[in-house]
Amino acid sequence: MRILYAGGWFNLRAQGPELDVLYSIVPWIGVMAAGYAFGSILTMEPSRRNRLCYLIGFSAIALFVLLRSTNLYGDPRSWPGDFPRHPAWLSFLNAGKYPASFQFLLMTLGPTIAVMPLLERARGKVAEILALFGRVPMFFYLLHIPLIHLTALVIALFRTPESVGWLFESHPLLQSPVPEGYRYSIPLLYLVWIGASVALYFPCRWYSGVRPALPKWWRNLL
Repeated sequence: MRILYAGGWFNLRAQGPELDVLYSIVPWIGVMAAGYAFGSILTMEPSRRNRLCYLIGFSAIALFVLLRSTNLYGDPRSWPGDFPRHPAWLSFLNAGKYPASFQFLLMTLGPTIAVMPLLERARGKVAEILALFGRVPMFFYLLHIPLIHLTALVIALFRTPESVGWLFESHPLLQSPVPEGYRYSIPLLYLVWIGASVALYFPCRWYSGVRPALPKWWRNLL
């Protein structure tokens, strides 16, 4: 069960090789399956589709607030005590992501579905850029991982050169302590996010243009 849901290190036999599960499997497969089912709603007549989006989205938000407030199910832990130095509302939103808890999925998918009818009517350059990324999500995903790692390396070379080695040694399951001074400030974090998004826009625009001419099996894959 841990292999499927939580991930981690596992000894296949005493003194034998280890199995490293770096990503929780079951929650995200369920989310993807729900996404395929949700596609049938998106093909409905607009007024009915919008009603269902509002119903599903706001119901998910309300259920998250109920479960998070009472700790009944889905991520039962004392959220006010998670980060005593942070505002209570941040602790309230700090649901477990790895593995994805039920509360985390309600908190993220609920608002996303609720605003879909509004985003559908969005116009302008920003809406066009967001729609472009949405047309090539897997291409964007595969590019953003090496890009953010390269960006982290470049920033470390200038800010904390002594932490460069840590970027190559740190393991997803056994992370060593973060070097002193390495953590990003909020302004720097947003600057990196904006810079990476701008950098990814151009290859995504190119791929969006050539994708229709590619074989169908390739379009379904990427």
